Amino acid sequence: MASTPTKPEGNGTKPQLSQRELDVVAKAWTCINDVKNGVPTIDSKKLAEMGPYASADSARHIWKPIERKLLAIAGVTPTPATGKGRKRKTDTADGETPDTPTKKPRARKNTKAATKKNEEEDGDLVDGEA
Repeated sequence: MASTPTKPEGNGTKPQLSQRELDVVAKAWTCINDVKNGVPTIDSKKLAEMGPYASADSARHIWKPIERKLLAIAGVTPTPATGKGRKRKTDTADGETPDTPTKKPRARKNTKAATKKNEEEDGDLVDGEA
């Protein structure tokens, strides 16, 4: 089964939904939680139970590409998700670039050759050696 494109084609046609995708849309319609900015949010747990899908995560992965197609058909461009990651400071208050801490270099592993060399230099005998 060939998948349908998620983006409009070069000739201006809009993406089409397959029969399977239409079935998922019908199930998702009953799982609408809320509508934000004109876009419905789907309860993934409920969709997983109706699907039947193994988990809410798998139901969400099934729904997202279909949602993108529906938005493309409607001509709506979704707003990108805003990241909640930490923001890095590039300049300090006085305009200087902050000093970034450097990573401590790794210590070298002792190899047999290095261990023998250290023993020869020390001249000490280990207990039990003659």
